[in-house]
Amino acid sequence: MDDNIKKFVNISLWVVAILLVFRSLISWTEIKSMWESRLVIEFCYTYLGYIGEVIGVTAIIMSVFNKCAWKWKVLRWTHNLPVLEHKYDGKFVSDYDKKTRKASVEIQQTFLKINIQMKTKESSSGSIVASLKDLHGIKYLIYTYQNSPHAEIQDRSPIHYGTAILDVSNPKRLEGNYFTGRNSRGSMVFESHN
Repeated sequence: MDDNIKKFVNISLWVVAILLVFRSLISWTEIKSMWESRLVIEFCYTYLGYIGEVIGVTAIIMSVFNKCAWKWKVLRWTHNLPVLEHKYDGKFVSDYDKKTRKASVEIQQTFLKINIQMKTKESSSGSIVASLKDLHGIKYLIYTYQNSPHAEIQDRSPIHYGTAILDVSNPKRLEGNYFTGRNSRGSMVFESHN
């Protein structure tokens, strides 16, 4: 299971537990009265209703958390994900022709998903799968992409797949390497607009 999914499930369970305790405290006299009167069926039915309420509220809270709240500084203590959702400009060099090319990268990110789009003068690429991994204390963005060169150059540069590994320890500067299915590789560096 992906680390982000584990963290998301863990946070969700904590929210459920906290809300259930809070909901129980609000209705403490009612719960106590049913328990003391030995109204077991009513007690169970009422408590299951509380659990349903809590799960519904947790679903709403976690939906907001997934979309945007995880980026808020006040909630950063719940996880250690870097916020990479920016536009970046930079360059890459390929061992194919040793030329340096300019590129722009746009990253869209939720807590559970990350999407990378890169554009150059000759092509555009989009991530197929992407994840953040912590390796030896360094945070990396690792993604597989499909590159689609413009039609007029596809005879010398066909559509291809590749994988990029970028050090994202500093979310304002992404740096790393890429490898393609055409047996080429190179290095990349991008800096955030913001």
